[in-house]
Amino acid sequence: MTKKELTDLLSDYPDDAVVVIEVHDTELHEDLYDFTFDVISWTRFDFKNNTQEQVPELRLCAINHGDK
Repeated sequence: MTKKELTDLLSDYPDDAVVVIEVHDTELHEDLYDFTFDVISWTRFDFKNNTQEQVPELRLCAINHGDK
């Protein structure tokens, strides 16, 4: 994936969205890996103020070399 492809994917989401690296049950070694991009949306509840908001979580997941 190129930088432009990544920034294009990220451009639709708020600047304060959480970005996480997701690791499946796999064995990764010191190397360079391609990755997938997924968005998980979850609801954050504030019980004190009785409010809720949708929160996007942007996930990058390494593609194991054996999975190509």
